[in-house]
Amino acid sequence: MNWKIKASLQKFLSFTRLGDKLNHIPVTLSKEYHKNVFKYQSWEAVRRFDYCGAEFLKKERVALEIGTGYSLISAITLYLLGFKKIITVDISPDVVFSNFKKQSQYLNDEAFINAILTRSIYNKETLLQKMETISNVKDLKSLFEKLNIIYLAPYQFEDIEKYQQSFDYITSQVVFEHISPEILDSLFKKMKNWLVPDGFSIHTINFIDHFANPGFFQDKTISEFNFLKYSNAYWQFWAGNSIAYVNRLSYIYYLELAKKYGFLVDFRGENYRERVLLDERFIHADVVAKYACKVNLTDLTKYQRGTLLLTKS
Repeated sequence: MNWKIKASLQKFLSFTRLGDKLNHIPVTLSKEYHKNVFKYQSWEAVRRFDYCGAEFLKKERVALEIGTGYSLISAITLYLLGFKKIITVDISPDVVFSNFKKQSQYLNDEAFINAILTRSIYNKETLLQKMETISNVKDLKSLFEKLNIIYLAPYQFEDIEKYQQSFDYITSQVVFEHISPEILDSLFKKMKNWLVPDGFSIHTINFIDHFANPGFFQDKTISEFNFLKYSNAYWQFWAGNSIAYVNRLSYIYYLELAKKYGFLVDFRGENYRERVLLDERFIHADVVAKYACKVNLTDLTKYQRGTLLLTKS
């Protein structure tokens, strides 16, 4: 589907009260949807956690997940690893108990159990007991109470601080690309204050044009960096709505922010599928102007996604 058609549909939906949920429905039509959500969320949560090292959970730790989305599986994975308290936040309340039940049935997957066991503070007997507790909950309220999870949606930064002022672990999965530069700046400033001296702030960011993402509405005719071709005004006209917003920033921007707020930073860039290149001559001046430093244009299309690791010491 031509990306402008999808953008037009999303703009229309953005004016409706249930627009974001309606936009999400086509993804859920696959018979494997809940299984795929579980696998993606759980293994990505494990992958990010691995950067912390084996000794990290030898004392009690508190985690903040930015961007719960439609699934609690990332937060559940952190609980099973051994985090004592988890706050998970989102701009809209998209978690539904019935979906959680459908996704949590895959907790007994042998590969997942083994992966957790090699990293968790719990032995197998305790871990299986905790999984049984999760399976037996009757509603979200009891789930959150038993697992010491706080779910805030919608939220402001100040709402987080009502429950917790410092965090050992702050994480997100393909969320930062949907946050405006102004809010990103505020978030990095907050994270610097929230993160404890030996903590980790680890975030996976997708840098490509989401209209090129695989799926029913994918535009197979465009480059994965097609959105870098357009002025701010043109892109705002087509995709500037609450459903389709993407900030069009590369990893360079996040490195700049990390440096601005004094983080020690490690970045792991990757290309996870066959690349559809964009000639750098087509990159619009408005895109280049987003950066404080002079950028090498090839860097703006260098990675499809990457993981940002921030520490204070």
